[in-house]
Amino acid sequence: MKLRPRLCMTAALAPPGCAVADIGTDHARLPVHLLHEGRCPRAIASDIAEGPLESARKTVERAGLQDKIELRLSNGFQEFAPEDAGCWIMAGMGGTLMARLLEAAPWLQAPGTVLVAQPMRHADDLRAWLIAHGFVIEIEAVCMDAGRPYHALRAVHDGIDRQYLPGYAHYGELIHNPGPIARELLARELRLLEARQQNTPTKEALDDFRARYLQLH
Repeated sequence: MKLRPRLCMTAALAPPGCAVADIGTDHARLPVHLLHEGRCPRAIASDIAEGPLESARKTVERAGLQDKIELRLSNGFQEFAPEDAGCWIMAGMGGTLMARLLEAAPWLQAPGTVLVAQPMRHADDLRAWLIAHGFVIEIEAVCMDAGRPYHALRAVHDGIDRQYLPGYAHYGELIHNPGPIARELLARELRLLEARQQNTPTKEALDDFRARYLQLH
């Protein structure tokens, strides 16, 4: 099964050997890809609605993976327990929604919990939630898909209270990537932050972001 570049990028961040739960799976292409690649032994593909879950069922059946991929109707993490997976994936949602779903599942805030996320927008809301709840962002990957830049991240809970620079939620680990795709994403986020400055108290974050961004040039 051919996977879109943004989903390939997301799948590549899943630690090998971990059982995976794909939250908001849509067509279940991502867990099928992970099984076919041998990156995980089993997976749960979940969605909030019956329609996408039926599409997921057809994908799983075509792949012949009914014995390794469970389908589950769930609003976010509502129908899950900690032992269901070693890696939790969310792709294709906004970062604000991701943060809200994570907030409703406090049991994820446990040592060793691995989260992989591919936010479509508002990545700053997701990063802010992660760093406020004991997660460290290990890596952020980038790719182009249909002419648009995308990024994904992997975070692990270790409970350490770290001090971050004011703009970190807006640039994250992308600031360490010198490539053109990361720079395009950073430039876009900087423009958004500049536009929001009039309505929100973001001066410290904006000053930090500008200083860090200028260091790339």
